Amino acid sequence: MIVSDPSVFVHDAPAADIDPTEARWAAEYLSLMIDRLGPDSPVGMVLRQTRRELASLTQAAPATVIGPLRIAA
Repeated sequence: MIVSDPSVFVHDAPAADIDPTEARWAAEYLSLMIDRLGPDSPVGMVLRQTRRELASLTQAAPATVIGPLRIAA
């Protein structure tokens, strides 16, 4: 398939900054699900990676959205 309009690959700018409180809540909820699944579960492995990503968002410096770019202040 040939794409004639390359703008379809450009993502929209984020509507709002990620709320660290919500990211922290989601990471805690994932921890509960991981505990229930057990350490050897393949789903638990995916959820652990997701939890790490969310935890990194809560520790990152707040970013300012300028057009399609997110720049750390």
